[in-house]
Amino acid sequence: MPKSLTLTLTQPSYALLAAAWQWLLDALFPRRCVGCRRWGSWCCAACLASLSFPRQLHCPGCQNVSPLGEWCQDCVAGQALRGLWCTQNYANPLLRNMIRALKYEGLTELAVPLGRLLSATLTTYGLPPAWHEVPRERWYLTPVPLAPRRERQRNFNQTELLAQAVSTTTNLALASVLQRVHSTKPQSELAQDEQRHSNVRGAFALQSDAQVAGNAYILVDDVYTSGATMEECARVLRAAGAREVWGLTVAKG
Repeated sequence: MPKSLTLTLTQPSYALLAAAWQWLLDALFPRRCVGCRRWGSWCCAACLASLSFPRQLHCPGCQNVSPLGEWCQDCVAGQALRGLWCTQNYANPLLRNMIRALKYEGLTELAVPLGRLLSATLTTYGLPPAWHEVPRERWYLTPVPLAPRRERQRNFNQTELLAQAVSTTTNLALASVLQRVHSTKPQSELAQDEQRHSNVRGAFALQSDAQVAGNAYILVDDVYTSGATMEECARVLRAAGAREVWGLTVAKG
């Protein structure tokens, strides 16, 4: 009777298969930099190196210099969000192309370099502050939730990918404590700030098992424009007892 043939894949075998699969994908769908259009990667090292960080943090409202990116005294009234930490201006064409390619073309690999930009921003400014009354182990990264229908269409939430990338490089804990309780129009389709705030009012709630009291949260999103989405998320977290809520975004529009 012939002996049965058993194929055992060792770790090197898996590595070879993975490499072969990646080679096939690269041959069928070659990577091309979204900035300079060179072949080889979705964003080349030269383009990434061209991105410069802001030298100072600013009030999210009036853009006056703010040491920690907090709202200034003239803008702080009624804000649940304590302040905003932003990497770049959305007017930067390379960054804009990267964000659009991630969100709308499904180039999820771009979440890694974008996440590194966010991490570098935190490191550059020493955030969250070591002297803060909330100890570092009680600071959590939390992604802004995507509407369930939209997440099913994309098969991913770009803010979760960004938050995961930041968590990996900073060792800040990741906690997805928010959920969308109803769908809204895309904010990009609404021109007026008042419309944007009205659009997301009541759209978010805590996850049923979330325990947020006493913690500090860093809301992660790709773009901050009117601030309506992030402010609504912060309002829900503060109402549940969060000590502070800050925003962390790749770009500010």
